[in-house]
Amino acid sequence: MPLVILEATHVRVVCDGCRSASAESCGKRDVPTLARIAAVKRFRDFGWHHDPGRRHLSARSENDSEIHGTGRWYCPTCARKSHL
Repeated sequence: MPLVILEATHVRVVCDGCRSASAESCGKRDVPTLARIAAVKRFRDFGWHHDPGRRHLSARSENDSEIHGTGRWYCPTCARKSHL
């Protein structure tokens, strides 16, 4: 097999509260969609808070937002504050 170059998908999130904290996840050989879904789970496991917002959408749209991580993200420090 000849040399094969594989690109890694990096997913990065920046805190919407303080704008200084960020986290990054490498999807290694995953396709971008699966890397993003795995990154959302990892960020939550490490204490990041996800606020998908837009509660007026359908249940399916809200579920897709939860899975794909669209919306606001807060670092563990900002997530501990009572405004969330």
